[in-house]
Amino acid sequence: MPRLLPLMFCLFALTLGGCTSLSPQQIELQPQIDSWQRLPSGIQVELDAKDLRSSPIIGHRVSRFEQNAFITLARDARYTLLSSAQQGLRQMGAYQFGPATGQRGQLKITLLLDELSYKASQEGSQQQVRLQMKLRLVAQMNGRSLSGEYRSEQRYQSPFTPSESKNQELFNLLASDTLTRAFNDPKLLQFINQQY
Repeated sequence: MPRLLPLMFCLFALTLGGCTSLSPQQIELQPQIDSWQRLPSGIQVELDAKDLRSSPIIGHRVSRFEQNAFITLARDARYTLLSSAQQGLRQMGAYQFGPATGQRGQLKITLLLDELSYKASQEGSQQQVRLQMKLRLVAQMNGRSLSGEYRSEQRYQSPFTPSESKNQELFNLLASDTLTRAFNDPKLLQFINQQY
């Protein structure tokens, strides 16, 4: 019996390793913009967004067994950006949305998603995760334009591979921070007030 113990332990370890395969994750991105700026009363806004990433894959999950599985967004990034931007602009006092008619005083805001990434590495008993986002906001009004670039980063460390709910939490913190900084950029409000 004592000779069987090492063999049983090895079989148990192999079985456990086979049960820890990672599955792909689809992240529900629902960023919240917290804005404290106010737009001029009665302003009409046209919104647009573009996902300029080269791949829909954000990154890969890893485990100590060197397995990996890809992470993507559950919904189109363009739709998510438009929805969040409209919510943020309503906080700022904008209630009229639609295509521009060419009239003076109309504002067009375009969001350009350049990067959304997830990098995980196993370092000893700890897993290190780094998330990054790069976004550009372009405002156009009366033939003039303003462009701003916004980057954010989130880091997480754990002895375990992050679950889908944890990764979702991290991505939403990242996106909320990036969009909040974009819509609270004082240069944006200054530009709009000068052109309105």
